[in-house]
Amino acid sequence: MTYRRERGVTLIELLIAMAILAIVSGLTISSWAAFVERNKHRRIVLTYHQAFEYARWKAASSKNLVTVCPLGKGSTCIDDWNLPVSVFPDANNDKKPDSGQVWRRVDPPAKPYSVKSRTAKRGYLQFSSSGMTHGGSGGLVLCPSQPSAGRKISYMAVNKGGRFRSQSVDSHIGSIKLKWGALIECPHTSS
Repeated sequence: MTYRRERGVTLIELLIAMAILAIVSGLTISSWAAFVERNKHRRIVLTYHQAFEYARWKAASSKNLVTVCPLGKGSTCIDDWNLPVSVFPDANNDKKPDSGQVWRRVDPPAKPYSVKSRTAKRGYLQFSSSGMTHGGSGGLVLCPSQPSAGRKISYMAVNKGGRFRSQSVDSHIGSIKLKWGALIECPHTSS
């Protein structure tokens, strides 16, 4: 009769396996956090893109002036894009929804993001019946409250033709240089 010697795991082997598991878990968790941040950022940019495209389409299809802006007291446009943004008919160009009608509302981005406008202090963007911008073009800047893995700064612009485009950089870079030389920066404050 032969005896087999049973062998278990030694304490050293168990500690090494646990250390490897901890390292792999740490890498996975940080990668997952960056993935979640990138998706949150993409979703915010996509939401604004859809709102501007919808406003452009409504202007062209209704053959009417359409305004996109945050509304303050008295349902008038204000330049605070960290409030809900409304898309509405504005035939008389008074920056108020005609008959109180708002077609679409976009909720402000969740923390850690905020939005500031680049609308020459107008606080609104408008689309004419041709689908082009009415008045001036402009844009928005999506800023994280502080740089972090996966967080980005984005410049979201609507050109004179009414087309939306966005440009993003990692938040640790701190600014976006546009092709004509303008520098877009985000003030970073701790949250």
